Amino acid sequence: MNVQAILALRPRLAGFVAVLAAAMGLAQAAAATTAPIVRVFVVQVPSAQDHEFIVGVKAYEKCLSDSGTKQATYVYDAETGDLTRYLFLNEYSTWAGMDAHDAAATACRDVFGTEVLPHVGQALSQVAVLDPKDTYMPGGDPDPAPMLWVDSYRIKPGQGQEFNAAMQHLAAAAAKTHWEGHFAGYDIAAGGRGAQDFVQVWPNKSWADAGRDPSPSPMKMVASVYGAASVKSGHRKFLATIADHWSDTWSYDKDLSVIPGK
Repeated sequence: MNVQAILALRPRLAGFVAVLAAAMGLAQAAAATTAPIVRVFVVQVPSAQDHEFIVGVKAYEKCLSDSGTKQATYVYDAETGDLTRYLFLNEYSTWAGMDAHDAAATACRDVFGTEVLPHVGQALSQVAVLDPKDTYMPGGDPDPAPMLWVDSYRIKPGQGQEFNAAMQHLAAAAAKTHWEGHFAGYDIAAGGRGAQDFVQVWPNKSWADAGRDPSPSPMKMVASVYGAASVKSGHRKFLATIADHWSDTWSYDKDLSVIPGK
């Protein structure tokens, strides 16, 4: 997306699900020594302008492809919550990578300004950073994931360390038991006022996959490693760290995405 144009829109989206970066290769990201940085844009489109927005994005993405873009853009459609939202994701290996501007985006700036921007109602941008210690993505998941289940958390002041400890215990136990449930944890480094602090992303192949609980359950899996008494106490402490929690589901939009070389 054209970052400058998006950020020029002053309205902010409430309840933004900031970091659905599992669409961008979590299996590889989880193994990386440096957590990837993800620019996340959620765009809200007035219902009456949805068709024009889709046509405009396709024109813009075609321009990017024809201009030899090297920057992948993954697009997801909201399946729950506000259904007028679209999610655009750009991945970077470092913070410095965001300083380099894609020449194709510059070449297609006018297309974005005339074909896409007029149909955008509101927009929000955030920066998300993968936390490998809160992540269990051993590989084998589809990339990009067809669907994403995202749990978002706001953490009570002063409770970040306790919250992260619980997430790390979950990830460590999942790795030790080779658990069938896969997930990635992301810290929101720059979310703006009212944003969540952390999101846990669960990649899924379908609604059936999303609705099926991993076996054993998370509590039983962790208890098999740390013991039932320890897990019960730890779970109470974990719940006490949470100021707010909500979930969203998103589906991958292949037609609106652009992946160089594919």
